[in-house]
Amino acid sequence: MFRKFMEERLKKGLILRKLRKQMFKVSTKIINAAGLDASLCSDIEGCKSHIVVFSPFLNLTRVKLFLSTPRGVVDALKRGVRVVVVTRPAVKKWVGDPDEHKECIKTLTEAGIKVVEIEALHFKAVIIDDEVIYLGSINILSLLPIEYYPPDYMVRFESEALTDEIIENVIGRKKYEEIIG
Repeated sequence: MFRKFMEERLKKGLILRKLRKQMFKVSTKIINAAGLDASLCSDIEGCKSHIVVFSPFLNLTRVKLFLSTPRGVVDALKRGVRVVVVTRPAVKKWVGDPDEHKECIKTLTEAGIKVVEIEALHFKAVIIDDEVIYLGSINILSLLPIEYYPPDYMVRFESEALTDEIIENVIGRKKYEEIIG
């Protein structure tokens, strides 16, 4: 609905086109795998309420890195920030290594992170305070730092309206409230 409204308004003139360009320039950033951790840490450091990570696959090395990053999620937990990880269930049908996946879930839970398991999950995103959203192809908790990163990316949007639109139309408001609940 918001997108349609904006599209109609943009047709009305050059000033609105310039405004749109400036708005997206300020509120949108494309991040490759190598730059993801620094960007996430910066946003996590400023988080006030909650972080929801959608990562279908988990890797133990990556989960431990996620938990040990300075100014990261553990500091956020200490500040009272609610952290939720949404992932697939630890069963062969849904993940390659159920034992490792199960160990990752245990590690996250022991750190104070709520883990929600959803079958057939493919969505990859991070939502911070319902104001910042990362969307893209990177599984946040399974990407390993290696010499060569695949051409995966996340697009970081600073937009309550877009975040709300994604929650409403992709995740579902009721499901999202259950997840963060």
